[in-house]
Amino acid sequence: MKTRSIPAIAAVIFLNMGFAHANAFTQSVFATGAAIGATGPDSVTFGDGSLWVAYQNGAASDGSSGSSLVVRYSLSGTVQNQWTIPGNVDGLRIDPTGLVWALQNNDGNSALTTINPNTNATQPYSYGSSYTNRANRGFDDVEFSNGMTFFSETNPAGPTDPILLALVNSLASPPLQLTVLLNAGPITDPDSLILMTNGDLALTGEADQTIVFIHNPGTASQSVTYLPLLGVGAGLPDDTSFPNASQGLFFYADTGANTVYEVSATGLTPGSAFIDVGNEFGSLNTSTGLVTSIFTGVSPHVLFFVATPEPAAIYGLLTVVLLFAANRIRQRQTLISRAR
Repeated sequence: MKTRSIPAIAAVIFLNMGFAHANAFTQSVFATGAAIGATGPDSVTFGDGSLWVAYQNGAASDGSSGSSLVVRYSLSGTVQNQWTIPGNVDGLRIDPTGLVWALQNNDGNSALTTINPNTNATQPYSYGSSYTNRANRGFDDVEFSNGMTFFSETNPAGPTDPILLALVNSLASPPLQLTVLLNAGPITDPDSLILMTNGDLALTGEADQTIVFIHNPGTASQSVTYLPLLGVGAGLPDDTSFPNASQGLFFYADTGANTVYEVSATGLTPGSAFIDVGNEFGSLNTSTGLVTSIFTGVSPHVLFFVATPEPAAIYGLLTVVLLFAANRIRQRQTLISRAR
């Protein structure tokens, strides 16, 4: 019987298994509001090895009543900590320093609370004079790129009202002041904002059933492309996601079902687009605007993608280990032969 060397075995493992990809989506329940006495999961983000979820608990979107619960989960779904934040937390994001930003009251009297994930301390912030139309406008989402902080602003009264702004000072010098980068134009209902893998921003025009792509945001060469959605009926889009790896986990909050779902995905094309719209989580063709349903829920909100190690990387590491072991065995056999 012919035997193979350890290096040959390692090569077979790497070639036959390392590059295998299955294009599949598997959905499971990650967490429920009922388990912690909360309702209305909305915003979801990932950082510091944890998934962060904001439960709105029926709080008014103008801050006039109620409070939200921000919960930190391990990736196994265990509650690690939770914070009560005044008002309606409609945007949740983690900045480059690791601070969690909880945006409060997207439809008026907007404010910001940050959470330090290391000390668990919270810090409230207010917006300065650059925040206009406080009675019915507010900040819905925030993103960070190239040293800039971008905000989406809701409820423009007309095409000249701002919908994309940038922070001009820092958390160290409140109140927070912003400058306008983009006015509403044809968009009447700006909502979620997310950074794409190519550095552009995607802004959801909810009632407009349109995704706004902002190219080179905040630069002299900034430009805008509008993508009307197809195949969504009367469904309103909430958020988009652009995975940066071929496999990973999508997390989305089904607000109406009071449930946060985890979708395990493989065979993805990095930079491809996904969306929640109406009662669907699906893929988005960014050339045509066509949405193809993957899962149906009650009212999905917010999408966040977390990359997981690819099989090639795992088996590549195994190959290195096996080759190292084979080399040690050869060295030992050489020493034994010389001793004889």
